[in-house]
Amino acid sequence: MNSKESGIGFKIFYTAFIIAGFAFLAYFIRELPTDRWRDILLFLVLIIIADSVQISLPKGGASIYASSPIDLAGIVLFGPAVMAVIEAVATLITEGLFQRRPLIKVMFNIPLLVMTVGISGLVYRSFGSLTSMDSPLFLIPLFTAGIVYYLFNTWSVSLIISLTSMRNPVTVWRQNYMWNFFHILAFFPVAAVIALLYSKAGVWTIALFIIPLFLARYSFQLYLDMRETHINTIAALTSAIDASDPFTHGHSFRVSRYALRVARGMGMSSKEMEKLEYAALLHDIGKISVQNDILLKVGPLTDEEWKALRSHPDIGADIVEQLKFLKEAGNVIRSHHERPDGTGYPRGLTEDEIPMAAHILQVVDAFDAMTSDRPYRKALPIERVIEELETYNGTQFHRGVTEILLDLYHKGEFPLIVEADATTEIYNSLSEHIQL
Repeated sequence: MNSKESGIGFKIFYTAFIIAGFAFLAYFIRELPTDRWRDILLFLVLIIIADSVQISLPKGGASIYASSPIDLAGIVLFGPAVMAVIEAVATLITEGLFQRRPLIKVMFNIPLLVMTVGISGLVYRSFGSLTSMDSPLFLIPLFTAGIVYYLFNTWSVSLIISLTSMRNPVTVWRQNYMWNFFHILAFFPVAAVIALLYSKAGVWTIALFIIPLFLARYSFQLYLDMRETHINTIAALTSAIDASDPFTHGHSFRVSRYALRVARGMGMSSKEMEKLEYAALLHDIGKISVQNDILLKVGPLTDEEWKALRSHPDIGADIVEQLKFLKEAGNVIRSHHERPDGTGYPRGLTEDEIPMAAHILQVVDAFDAMTSDRPYRKALPIERVIEELETYNGTQFHRGVTEILLDLYHKGEFPLIVEADATTEIYNSLSEHIQL
């Protein structure tokens, strides 16, 4: 999609979304009860307070607020009409008057929250008698409505961001929202408790939740800050690798991309892929202890020079294992030069003794080495590289991993990576799925 097509798509979606949102608002205003003004004003104030602080998410300019459990509690207590109107007014006051956001953003966020609350509220109401708080079964429609609330809101924002930035909406959603899904689930029991206490013990119970909501916001911000620190740590360590061996600049990034392609082809879980990506980006960090005259030597290495070079997997593993969140990647780094036939180093492990992630890393590391210029030779033609993989499949290279790579290549799904700004690409990639 080119920028012109993206612009047209954005305008159509944006306009249709706003029209639909205000149509929903008009419908809900007609349903607004005339005898709940005290409750409406109280929840309006509560949502304005909760929305007075926001958390900016890592990518795309999206934010999250602490008002989600209040919205869900209000749906249980008063229904979708009341909460949709409250969110419309609260958004106008918070974003239009207090935060002074551009009118175009306010005009999108009002329909966004009206439809988020309204649609999830209608889902809750569709459960009929099951919504009675006299039975714990009301948690079923509450949790269902909460998931609808989360998915509708996050996917609406992701589509807007993707249309304005010409990025895949799935990627946008993964970067901003997928990783925090289980944290958002914690809001649902809070909503249930707010609704139960308010209905049984009265208005004053609302005060009990103001401080916990702000503490939840603070804890979530600390989580994001730590997440950012982890990403920056890996990007910085990878930059240090490139600096230690300028001739192979971008090698670690390319190896990580190739490794993830193979991992997806093998059906690896996201957690396994995360560990693999860490290991791939940092697999050569041990080379910072190897002298440049060895790394850049054009002629054959002496026995002593080979010994120094072959120490880098152990040194690299020792370095990363000092960081708790990289500990699992250490064994993969230590084994990434081992071979199925036992002729690898540093420990001479055989096929079943080598982690599968290390098998993947060893194959794609060799693939990138052969397809890249090195001090002692130019890059090999891709046809020659494929021939080498086929020749040593099952001996030097793990059979299953190699066959996946070859299959992807023959289907046109394993193109060579043209180097870009590796540090930026590493940061963006890790932001998609890094977990704490």
